[in-house]
Amino acid sequence: MNTTLYAQFHQAEEGFPHEEAVRYEGRAWTYERLNKEILLTAGKLARLGFKKGDLAMIALPNCFASLLLFYAVNALGGVSYPIHPRTPAEQLKSYLKRSHPKLVFVLGREANLIHRVLREESVSCVSVNPFFGAGLHKRIAYHGFSRLEKGILRFSSLKSEKIDVEKGSESDLAICLNTGGTSGEPRIVALQNGTINRLGRKGYPLIGGKVTAIKMLTVVPLCHGFGLVMGIHTPLSNGASTVLMNRFSTKTAIRLIKKGQATAIIGVPALFNALLSKDAFAGKWLQKQIIAFVGGDSVPESLLTRWNETMEKFQSPARLYQGYGLTETVNVSNVNTAKKHRLGSVGTPLPGLSEIIVDPKTHAVLPPLSHGEILIAGDTLMQGYLDGGASGFIEVEGTRYVKTGDYGYLDEDGYLFFEQRLRRIVKIKGETVCPSQVEKVALSFYEIYEAYAYGVPDERNGQAMHLALVFREGYESGDASLLLDNVSTRLKKNLPAFAIPTKTYFLKSLPKTAVGKIDEAAIRALDK
Repeated sequence: MNTTLYAQFHQAEEGFPHEEAVRYEGRAWTYERLNKEILLTAGKLARLGFKKGDLAMIALPNCFASLLLFYAVNALGGVSYPIHPRTPAEQLKSYLKRSHPKLVFVLGREANLIHRVLREESVSCVSVNPFFGAGLHKRIAYHGFSRLEKGILRFSSLKSEKIDVEKGSESDLAICLNTGGTSGEPRIVALQNGTINRLGRKGYPLIGGKVTAIKMLTVVPLCHGFGLVMGIHTPLSNGASTVLMNRFSTKTAIRLIKKGQATAIIGVPALFNALLSKDAFAGKWLQKQIIAFVGGDSVPESLLTRWNETMEKFQSPARLYQGYGLTETVNVSNVNTAKKHRLGSVGTPLPGLSEIIVDPKTHAVLPPLSHGEILIAGDTLMQGYLDGGASGFIEVEGTRYVKTGDYGYLDEDGYLFFEQRLRRIVKIKGETVCPSQVEKVALSFYEIYEAYAYGVPDERNGQAMHLALVFREGYESGDASLLLDNVSTRLKKNLPAFAIPTKTYFLKSLPKTAVGKIDEAAIRALDK
């Protein structure tokens, strides 16, 4: 059994040396070539004094250099800490103080600004052109040769040296990831080699098909476990390939799909909505698609239906399946698959995981179909929080579970039905209301692209419900007042009176966090 992330990749490299491993900006690398680039990068880090146990903060998009650093850091026995490349300076300071990195890799255009922050903390700053590995014209167009302040290192200019790959162990810390931060300051989740490797090995059976035919389109940020593990490590643990996009472009994604260079997709609902909104997406080329997985946010059933109907129309075997997870479970704990799925659910637990539903206050275990907090146990859980020990766990009847903070239920067959975050539960006249129920009704209208319901203080009833809506592209000029009347009528038919929103309004778009989740605080600020 492989002990480190690099060892698991290297085993795949030995089995598939001449197969395509990575595609980025029109260029492709075989496993053999990629391994040479990883070891060269590891030699650069070693020359800077990076060693076993050191932490590297990587503030980069989904680019070739990000992938190289992910495995190179691990080959030296270090810890990777990917964060969003647009992290504000003050937030960056907080991460620095809690993680104590040896090196920080940043975008070239951000290097001077971030270097001033890092200088205060005595941390080395390495500037990276995100088009490293791409064509010369793109590298130059990014202004990769712009003037850098004294003390900033340039990734492309670093010298390398021969290294000895660390054997490491399954229990060694390998990756740190931030939680979503939608309800406050993000926490830093610590993940071990074994945790991520086990998920990487479990990932391929979920996809199915000939392994070398799987070309995973990876747009989900690598600072998110869904992108890092399902987009990168799962393909590269098994002989498949990953297709990196540092910024989502519907036009580019469709071109890759048409050429058969992207045959599997992971993403948030907005990505799949964007593809379906373009006439150029649909065609006989969809027959090359293998599968698609959606997660990271609430998924309307209408999206699954529209995607699957499009695939059926063009005789494609691919279907879109909903999954569930959180950073503490490396963002994947449940998923529907071709062989085992149930509409409305987020699937059954991955092999090696188990789940229970408990009363949020007493933690008493509840029977099937009872609503409560979701708890998860198994072999792909976090070690703990980097800044908080083992908090986040609870022991129930002798088993150690992660407290998800999520609300839902299990049916008699073990399918999980996720409803929403516990903190989003709204209490109106003492009754529990799930905003997701309101959103589901609103999204049943084709004209509505996104919906977000939330509770606000109400003197008479404790709380009241508000609902923000976004028009589907092409319907902005429609009759908003008529649509609101229709939405109100349908809500009244499907929900109890106390759950009906007291205010419903339109926004141009729903604000998102750095990892693409809906930013409730920003929505509330717009609710005037």
